[in-house]
Amino acid sequence: MSKEQNLGGYPTVDFKGDCGESKNEKNPNCAVSIGMAPHQEATVNGSPVSNCVIGNDEAKVYNILLTKTTGIYTYQVSVDAQGPKGAFSGYLHLAFTDESGDTYYLKIYSSSREQHTVNYNSDKPNIVKIWWCNYDFIVPSNNSTKPDYSVTSPDRVLES
Repeated sequence: MSKEQNLGGYPTVDFKGDCGESKNEKNPNCAVSIGMAPHQEATVNGSPVSNCVIGNDEAKVYNILLTKTTGIYTYQVSVDAQGPKGAFSGYLHLAFTDESGDTYYLKIYSSSREQHTVNYNSDKPNIVKIWWCNYDFIVPSNNSTKPDYSVTSPDRVLES
């Protein structure tokens, strides 16, 4: 198996749903699974994530992995990705929804392939939905509180 297909060497969980670039700012693409648990990585429609989770101007996600971590946050979604290429090309917007219904957001802007992380706490941490779009979006939620999480991109840390 190639490095791209199984970067972490962990078991895969298959998400089913849309593939390709989402150009509709009101309707991001979404793929759903039974739940990606810690120490599992995603595939989409039976293929590597890189075949499906893409954005404008060569933006692409190569791998998504969920692990447990130490420190303030217990869980970490690691995303191997590159943002769009070219001046004013924008972002690849991603979101991850866990079993509790909390959603964690990540924006990929660098056109270099780099590792990005989303750290969070949850009583139901398994990731059940992956969302992506060329435009900023908000996932509808029944939860009344905003989840606490942090995003680490290669060259800066952003707090939610």
